[in-house]
Amino acid sequence: MKFLKRALVASFAALALSVGPAVSAEAASMSFDVTKLSATNMVISNDNCKYFTVYLKYKKDNVGYWSVDSEIAGRHGSTTEAYFGSYKNPSTKDRNMICPSLDGLGKYRIGPSEVSVDNDYSWDAFTDHTKGYFYVRGKSYASLSSKRKGRTVTLTSSTKVYHPEHYGKIKYSPKVKFQVKSGSKWKTLKTVSAKKGKATYKVKSKSKRYYRVTFSQVSWATGATSKSVKR
Repeated sequence: MKFLKRALVASFAALALSVGPAVSAEAASMSFDVTKLSATNMVISNDNCKYFTVYLKYKKDNVGYWSVDSEIAGRHGSTTEAYFGSYKNPSTKDRNMICPSLDGLGKYRIGPSEVSVDNDYSWDAFTDHTKGYFYVRGKSYASLSSKRKGRTVTLTSSTKVYHPEHYGKIKYSPKVKFQVKSGSKWKTLKTVSAKKGKATYKVKSKSKRYYRVTFSQVSWATGATSKSVKR
């Protein structure tokens, strides 16, 4: 694709030289600005490669034909490119593919972009430094077990996350919130940092109550909430 773009730019340059210096004012008035690059966040629960769509927004003035070639980079660097152009329909969407088992989880960057523009009189090629971001997160899982001894209830959480670079679920140790149901709402009893995918909390209670464990998403993993248990 970059080879094709360089060939087009070379053709435009030859055309501009044949027209001559009389078009310099026309060239000065030509502008193109990438204003937004975006893609929807993804949740990964298997090691398959994933298709997704990248979206472009732009402003232009006195431009007839244009193309935008935007780099997409993940945790391990450049992964693929999104290509937009006035020859496409629609011109502001491009379908791409990433392989999280190779490219990793976390924050992905879209941009900078190589831009080529022209009208009937002039052409230009430059780098636009507008950037967009999206997140690729592994799907997380939470479960809760409980046991009672007298008035003491021991709650033990188990947390995992699907990690495509390991081709399966692995132990995950987020900060988990042990919660008890109070009326129609859930009240946090304690926040505990899990270790090797496990966390334990003991609570005093005379009567049976409903408990659950929950944690929030981060840049590379989703949040999760366990089913409630009554103890």
